[in-house]
Amino acid sequence: MSATMRPVPPLAAGQSTATGGAAAPNAGAVDGGTEPIGRRVLVVSADIGGGHDATGRALAERVHTLWPGSRVGWVDTLDVMGPGVGHLFRRTYLTNVAATPWLYEFFWASIWRHRWFATASKWFTGAWAGRRLAPVVEAFDPDLIVSSYPLGSAGLAWLRRRRGLGVPIGAWICDFAPHPSWVYRDLDLDLVVHPAALPVAAVAAPGVRLGVCAPPVVDRFHPGDRADAARRCGLDPTRAAVVVACGSYGFGHVEEAIRALVDIGDAVQVVAVCGRNEQLVAQLAALRLPPDRLLVRQWVDDMPTLLRAARLVVTNAGGATALEAWASGTPIVMYRPIAAHGMANASLMAAAGLAETAQSPNALVACVRSRLVGPQATEPVAPTAYPHLPDLGLPALADARRPADRTRPATVTRPPSWPLRSQDAFFLHVQSATVAQHIGTLLEFGPRPDGRPLTAADLVALLSRRLPAIGTLRRRLVDRGRWRRPGWVIDRHVNPTAHFDEVEVGPDDDGSAALDRFWSQPLPDDRPLWRMMLISGLPDGHTRLAVKLHHSLGDGMSVIGVLDRLLDLSGNRAAGARRTTPGAPERVGAGTPEPGELIHGLRLAARGLTRLATQGRAPTTGFNRPASSPDRRLVTASLPAAEVLRAARSCRAHASELMLALTAAALAAVQPADRPPRLRAMFAVSRSPRRRAPTQGNWTGAVTLDLPLRRCSATDRVAAVQQSLRTALASGEAEAAGLVMRAMGVLPAPLHAALARRVYTNRHLNVIVSYMALPWGAGLLAGAPLLAPTPVVALAEGVPLGVGVLRCRNTFEIGVLLDESLADAGPAFVAALRTSLAELLHEVDTGGTATGGPTDQVPDGGPAGRREGPASPGVPQCA
Repeated sequence: MSATMRPVPPLAAGQSTATGGAAAPNAGAVDGGTEPIGRRVLVVSADIGGGHDATGRALAERVHTLWPGSRVGWVDTLDVMGPGVGHLFRRTYLTNVAATPWLYEFFWASIWRHRWFATASKWFTGAWAGRRLAPVVEAFDPDLIVSSYPLGSAGLAWLRRRRGLGVPIGAWICDFAPHPSWVYRDLDLDLVVHPAALPVAAVAAPGVRLGVCAPPVVDRFHPGDRADAARRCGLDPTRAAVVVACGSYGFGHVEEAIRALVDIGDAVQVVAVCGRNEQLVAQLAALRLPPDRLLVRQWVDDMPTLLRAARLVVTNAGGATALEAWASGTPIVMYRPIAAHGMANASLMAAAGLAETAQSPNALVACVRSRLVGPQATEPVAPTAYPHLPDLGLPALADARRPADRTRPATVTRPPSWPLRSQDAFFLHVQSATVAQHIGTLLEFGPRPDGRPLTAADLVALLSRRLPAIGTLRRRLVDRGRWRRPGWVIDRHVNPTAHFDEVEVGPDDDGSAALDRFWSQPLPDDRPLWRMMLISGLPDGHTRLAVKLHHSLGDGMSVIGVLDRLLDLSGNRAAGARRTTPGAPERVGAGTPEPGELIHGLRLAARGLTRLATQGRAPTTGFNRPASSPDRRLVTASLPAAEVLRAARSCRAHASELMLALTAAALAAVQPADRPPRLRAMFAVSRSPRRRAPTQGNWTGAVTLDLPLRRCSATDRVAAVQQSLRTALASGEAEAAGLVMRAMGVLPAPLHAALARRVYTNRHLNVIVSYMALPWGAGLLAGAPLLAPTPVVALAEGVPLGVGVLRCRNTFEIGVLLDESLADAGPAFVAALRTSLAELLHEVDTGGTATGGPTDQVPDGGPAGRREGPASPGVPQCA
């Protein structure tokens, strides 16, 4: 048997490791095609007026069009800035515009007039919003961030400066006229809606990178048949419809404008869109104007059709309504624009030839008469198109190249970095020279459709296209000082050949020796902490791909999330898996818990802390010894899903409980005769997998439970394990363990490290077990079909054995990682697993039974509420 290490081919000429979006050739395409890959995009907006959310919806819609299958998150900046902040800001804005416009104008002008005031205001709001947005960004783990709200942009700019937020960030200015509070040079791209706005934005923030995009409105706003649209809106197509719409709040001199327009006569049909302003609706109803001349609408769901039906739109702010009218090809008149941004927008739109302004009722009537009424009427000319970035500038943002030192003063010796969460730093601290904290998977692939096996060139090309959309694989560890936790820097561009090896094996060699070396070698810390190895030369065109990540990058669900981004899973999602719904962004950001939920959580955590404090040391065994070398041995096994699930149903147990029982039986089989009566296993669990990032970070909790090793029937062993696991889950131990890990992060880094190394050893556990359910079925990697994914878990100091179980569509794939002291026990362990399952099936088929009760918690992100059979009470006999 022999294995040869082969050099990994470099990228072909013209290929780039920095492709992203549609701006580069084949950017984001799947292998051999042009279908772009899905992305994780976070929309940062705010519910204050309708313009910011309207722009956010347009961006979310375009994301799904550009990158099908993308996951779009949505955060309201004002909501995350604190309880009551949104209400306070909205009330202040309404009061300023409606009651004290002079004060609003003074503030607006002061920011323009005094650079120090603009800088101080942006620093204050940026620090406030940035600190509150940080956990939202961390939890969602986006690879692209788009902002439509100035305070959100300020917070993101602060995160870029202070924490090195490395994903591309863009700000869309949904007002026609930019303002210093809108524009940030720390972001990768600030987009305006017209070339006339470029010099204004450049003065607002010197050095900013600017672009021009089309009006950021949803695709439903477009020109069309005016008469057909009028009929659909219940309007008379023979009359000139004038829509008066002054934003979602409907403030300004709306009643005055409507009186003047109605007095023009029957040739004009006025439609008043009042938005959320119920007081305006009542005031217009009290005017008792002719109903055939005035139609009063409150909130209009089909605004695109109404704007197509209109011959003219009268508005006063120059925000979303003006942009929607512009996109619909409907001429615009700005009537007595509101203070500050309204007057700035009106002036710039008029200078650009996109709108007319009227400052009095007579001027408004004269404008409408000259355009719509009488023999001298001239059809208003809609604004012409102009060159702009396609697709709202999103591909340009995705491909943005930002100089590394652009946002860092020359006097700063360390680049800004994102501090590791304490849960992630924990696994960095517990690593030692003999116990590496590596998790991952071993994937087996069949030949491609053309019959040839998967090659290193295929994988390098695939990675070069997909790495820009996988932030987890671009995170590089940096030092932040002795007393502080390390931090992440997200490298914009990563060379996949620096993370890739290929081994070609000879006949009768399955690559096991190469895999053992792969899992024994440390990861270089001068680049993102991951590596892959392709094993080629296997029979029938098969290949094996080993993927390992440092545990500080994420947990087992994070590995699945990375595979989700690398594999082509089109049409192969498992039933119940998350599906992306275009146009329906996922609301992210921590909400305020209900008082009942808070009290329940505190009680559960208190019970869990009590359990942690009183459970004592793990049993003493002969095999729990500190490792003397980093050498590892990986053995794998596969069990038929049909048999495992049939046994679980017969035992009225969850599949995870049954797999734990089989693990206990296998451990008993390979232990010496003087083995202890039980072993303590650490088992990862998650209560809310939907609320966590699927690609980065350690978000699962863990419980410890006793695995019985005494001789007993197979069904009694299942019942004992079931009772032990469900007791642990109900005790609140998982919540308490998570609380402790977060609290440890408050300590200085040396103390955090010392405490982590003390608790994560054989003092408290004997074996590590993980169970996950794969959320999808079949998949393709560069055209090669995935045949079997096997999980690999990390070990701990003095814990020489880790078992990973992955529930797939037709099999349960098992990976067992052992240190050198147990290397010879691997084959016996997997053989004992198969024997234990056979014995259990024989026992249940001949009348055996087991008992247990339900649980509301699932292992390591498994499907909540899933049951392999009903539960019934009972007392296990194997304890």
